[in-house]
Amino acid sequence: MRSKYLLIALPLLAMTGTPATAQDIVFAPGTGPSESADVGFNENYDGDLQPVAAEADEDFIEMADKMANPRVQDGVSAAVERATGAMMSMPIGRFVEAIERTRPGTVSRRIRADSTIADVAGGDSRYLPEQLGDGSRQMMGMMSGFARAMAAMMPEFKRMGRDMEESFKDAKAEARRNQN
Repeated sequence: MRSKYLLIALPLLAMTGTPATAQDIVFAPGTGPSESADVGFNENYDGDLQPVAAEADEDFIEMADKMANPRVQDGVSAAVERATGAMMSMPIGRFVEAIERTRPGTVSRRIRADSTIADVAGGDSRYLPEQLGDGSRQMMGMMSGFARAMAAMMPEFKRMGRDMEESFKDAKAEARRNQN
């Protein structure tokens, strides 16, 4: 189950390398459900009541609630931090030496045999695991909002699909009548 959320969050985590990613998204007032819409409420884990269309897709609502849960966010964040930390501490020096031996001139700078990815990356790379962990929390919060919006839109998508299917059936029947 956790892997499903991680797969959803991974593309968004890739965007955390762009510093302005989260700041570029603006939630404009008046873009939520209208006052006259048939709206119910779903209690979020932090006690906030968030409007959700009464006929919204329950799977998306459940996913949105889980992604908004701070404990789930902390778990994903910890996993991202551990995975990134493990990747950054991977030894790369000998691998680079092997590349240079097979294709001389490929490596432009001298890298010690005991170097790690973090050593080669240099700079502030030691902060990368924490930054990606924090970014995963933000992205899961954003994905929760996206899933909640999809929950509200799914009934309409289903209605549109049924309408299109009926239109195609009518068009097909009309085409058959015109052939005869």
